[in-house]
Amino acid sequence: MYTIWYMDKNKKKNNRKIVRKKIQKYLKITRVKRAIISRIISIIVTFLIGWVVTGNPFIGLSIGAADTIFKLVIYYFYEGWWERKITKDIRKIKNVKTKT
Repeated sequence: MYTIWYMDKNKKKNNRKIVRKKIQKYLKITRVKRAIISRIISIIVTFLIGWVVTGNPFIGLSIGAADTIFKLVIYYFYEGWWERKITKDIRKIKNVKTKT
């Protein structure tokens, strides 16, 4: 009886690890998708503003492209920082609940 209980307990732990890894992979992919969509919207706005201000669509496009590359990298790391912060806060909440 103890062996079955112990095996079930280990099986649950392994399942949790697998689920946790799948969730982490999903969050990374989602973060990249969100960053790309945000950049598409931003490049269009930046391009249009650059075009209106300079009167030249090619200068507006150049400004939009440089802006996109720079901000895409910044956004990716920013989202990662928030994800780690939220995960840390959730762990704190779980620890408080288990202690009470």
